[in-house]
Amino acid sequence: MDGTEHGPGTPGRRVRVCLQHRQVRIDGAALSYPGVLIRSYDNDELVAQHWIPLGTDPSEEDDERFIEELHRALRWQSGPSRRPPGAE
Repeated sequence: MDGTEHGPGTPGRRVRVCLQHRQVRIDGAALSYPGVLIRSYDNDELVAQHWIPLGTDPSEEDDERFIEELHRALRWQSGPSRRPPGAE
């Protein structure tokens, strides 16, 4: 830790990444599907979030999509871009 980490109450941009299961109902059956949730915060305000399906056996394409989305979010966190990734 170098003192540049962002925690609650810290001004600035930050990105949080977590594993999240989404619940889906298909023909009355409840299914749980794993994915990665990327949330972008600006001065503690949630400004964007993007959920990426992960699956139990991700393909190379799934991996590339995750890397691309994470890279975009981290560039936003440290760069001049005003629009966070995942903002509609």
